[in-house]
Amino acid sequence: MINSTQDFERPGLSPVLDVKGKDGKVVGHYQWAIHKDGKADSLVVVRVVKDHEGNEQVLYKTYEHSAIAKKVMEEKAGEASVHESLTTLRLGEAYKAKDGSVSNYGIADLLEFQGIGFVLVLFVLAGLWGLITLVSYIVKVLGLAKVEAPKPASAPVAASPATAKTIHPGMTDEQFVAIVSAAAAHALGGKPVSVVKFRPLNTMDWTWAIQGRVSLHTRKV
Repeated sequence: MINSTQDFERPGLSPVLDVKGKDGKVVGHYQWAIHKDGKADSLVVVRVVKDHEGNEQVLYKTYEHSAIAKKVMEEKAGEASVHESLTTLRLGEAYKAKDGSVSNYGIADLLEFQGIGFVLVLFVLAGLWGLITLVSYIVKVLGLAKVEAPKPASAPVAASPATAKTIHPGMTDEQFVAIVSAAAAHALGGKPVSVVKFRPLNTMDWTWAIQGRVSLHTRKV
């Protein structure tokens, strides 16, 4: 049985270890939980199972041991995010360098980080510019950039007086009103007439008028 925790990462959980009896048979399992302050707890493990995705899940004997294991893993995740992620650091905060040493985040580190980001942005923009230039050249070589100029729109033709819409085909509105006034005055025995309102003939009215004329001409014949 192993009693030392020096070989395990701190903070973190050790591999599941076996407890053997005098005869060499495995009689139980346990696991070391090492806190960030160096304190170590021995957790009793019932068994190790695998979930649907194939990841190993450790089942502890008591809820207290499970809570200790969860706390140690949170401490480990918290230190990793604080000491290794440069994007969340502020000036004066400690971080873990590539060589494993802990340093303070200063002005020089900030300028270096921003300079690297600026250079990457320039490379991306240069790549996009080169890609656009290449596509434009290919389109030009293949002749896909030729676009026919739109034909000029013809000027609208002004309606001539002869084709303008009138009350009666073949004469102006003034001529039609004068004829109607003269006919009304003649029908009333020469009395003065003022045309106040009139209604244009529709298709049915014109049909009856044509039939009436045909009937008059037929009688005369």
